[in-house]
Amino acid sequence: MTQDKTIIVKTTLFGEDPATKTAEANKVAKSFGISDEALAAVEDFKQALTDHNAWDLPFMGYVNEDGYGYAYVPDQAIAAPNWDAHKAFKSLPEDVQVAFAIRMLFTHRDVDRYGANMFLHYEHGFTVRFEGPGSNNY
Repeated sequence: MTQDKTIIVKTTLFGEDPATKTAEANKVAKSFGISDEALAAVEDFKQALTDHNAWDLPFMGYVNEDGYGYAYVPDQAIAAPNWDAHKAFKSLPEDVQVAFAIRMLFTHRDVDRYGANMFLHYEHGFTVRFEGPGSNNY
């Protein structure tokens, strides 16, 4: 039997401190078999994004097309002078990519959450449900 690939994200968690959000994200990642080594690699990639000033780029590949929904734009994550954040993300082992996307669901801005949601859904078959104030589930 295959594991249910549903992730529930409580929106009330967004107001918590970073350590609490990270702990919850790691708990969810581990429930899908993500190792401590993969979680450590998430920290390394976060540092690479910081070092290259690339946090505002669609490094998971997905971007909001001004009200038209999300699109996959793998060539739109180039940081100066020439660092391809999406290529760096895709070169990570698959478990690190998944762990990183799960982390983004819990810890970052709406744009990162929804990009992570699209990545997890379209590339790994996850269903993400946001529950609580501000969620848009119907």
